[in-house]
Amino acid sequence: MEKIGIIVDSDSPKSLAMAMNLGHTALASETDVLVYFTFDGLTHLLEGEKDRSEIQPLLDEGMPDPYDLLEALVADGGEGVTTVACTTTLDMLAWDQEAIDDSLTTKFAGAATFLEEVEDADQVFSF
Repeated sequence: MEKIGIIVDSDSPKSLAMAMNLGHTALASETDVLVYFTFDGLTHLLEGEKDRSEIQPLLDEGMPDPYDLLEALVADGGEGVTTVACTTTLDMLAWDQEAIDDSLTTKFAGAATFLEEVEDADQVFSF
């Protein structure tokens, strides 16, 4: 089976939307998806309310909510989807791992693990 890697290092919901659209498209094409959340991108995995103000006009026009897309990717992807919260970033920012939403995160790992996991990936994208 084919595989792609997606790095999310931005806290922008627009970046998350692009990453999730790509992830869903890959999954629909029977391609495994590995999404690695690092640096500011980790904010998308935090529990609690999300700031959608940046994309509210787009949501009002009918764009799917990227946080709903993330939930659906994890819920519907089964073994074909892995979402990774970067432990190195968690340590550097002194964030508690307990603040990360377990329902969105399938794995906690550092960059070395990500590199091993995408070694056989067909492509790696960054948002």
